[in-house]
Amino acid sequence: MFFFILYCNSVIADCFENAGRDSYIDPDLLRAIARVESNFDHLAIGKNPTKGFGVGIMQIDSQHFSYLQKFDVSPELLLDKCINIYVGTYFLKLAMNRVGNNWDAVGAYNAGFSTKPRQIKKRQQYAKKVRKHYQIIKRKEKPGM
Repeated sequence: MFFFILYCNSVIADCFENAGRDSYIDPDLLRAIARVESNFDHLAIGKNPTKGFGVGIMQIDSQHFSYLQKFDVSPELLLDKCINIYVGTYFLKLAMNRVGNNWDAVGAYNAGFSTKPRQIKKRQQYAKKVRKHYQIIKRKEKPGM
């Protein structure tokens, strides 16, 4: 059983490494987002405050399901750890392409791009949480890994 747990954690780690490499995003930033979004639970289903829900380790929002159908990614496929990590990385990269490789893009991963003061505050709060976990990971205190 111990070997199986180590193998599963290794597979997840490889997915973060591969997705980060393929998208030119620090894999540790992806890990920090996964820590905040799901505490590394690839089966997590999270309810959104207003409507919809998030799925998997990177909490891919249900509002994206119809868009993802174009790529043959169904909601069920999002329960696959690696697919979910790659999809989350894709959406983070879209945010970075739009606003730059910065903490505002990280905040947009969770809170979108609205310029309303409430959403700006949500972006900042989310980015602050991710930054905290990113710094922990960079100190090699990898929680959940």
